[in-house]
Amino acid sequence: MKFVKKEHAYFLKIISASIFVLLIISAFLFWVISGGIEKLSPDLPLYIFLFFAAIVFIVLSIFFISLSFKKNKNQSALVYPARYILIRLLYPMAFFITSIFRINRDKMQSSFIEINNFLLFSLNKQILKDRVLILLPHCLQLHNCKAKITEDVHNCLQCGKCNIKELALLSDKKGIFIAVATGGTLARRVLEEKRPKAVIAVACERDLSSGIIDSFPLPVYGLPNIRPNGPCRDTLVDVNALCGLIEKIAV
Repeated sequence: MKFVKKEHAYFLKIISASIFVLLIISAFLFWVISGGIEKLSPDLPLYIFLFFAAIVFIVLSIFFISLSFKKNKNQSALVYPARYILIRLLYPMAFFITSIFRINRDKMQSSFIEINNFLLFSLNKQILKDRVLILLPHCLQLHNCKAKITEDVHNCLQCGKCNIKELALLSDKKGIFIAVATGGTLARRVLEEKRPKAVIAVACERDLSSGIIDSFPLPVYGLPNIRPNGPCRDTLVDVNALCGLIEKIAV
């Protein structure tokens, strides 16, 4: 076994805080309703509380075990339930806590993306390149560029002032289709048309998190963009990191 990576720690701290808050709320609710329940049986409130505590323990055990094992066949059976727990249960809890206490949501979402990627890598699954889709945000294109790259990245004017030229060449070299989406609706349409087996998505932490959640159970590997000019304007992508993701999952 190995310890949880430091990239995962922030999200797990948020989850711990979420569980603590939920336990306090649960204890209060049980205290409020215990008077009526005790009329049926004096021990019934305790049994109900222990039942829900057991469910929480089992759910979290599956999740943490999946994060602790090294990559092997024994872990692959846990990845789907672990991703389900992460996406459907733990992320909403973390989102709620960051909203209430005004905690750094970008940092939480970045940690969430790292955990999602880790679980997917744990499958050690290779996918044919023609079944992998790279999905890019429109803000990678220089804001005053006239080329319509949402139709085809090869419409790039090849000026080299943004990453699109490099990415178009990468698409040809690797034989992987690259799509540029201006928003969630267009991204969903591309997924419906191409029906990939896996997606490598580049975007801000917020959009990546939403995309991972909306596309579940489709494997979506997230790569946060670089924002030297702030969000949604002339952003960049680490092309070397993108190549690394492709090498890990595509054959």
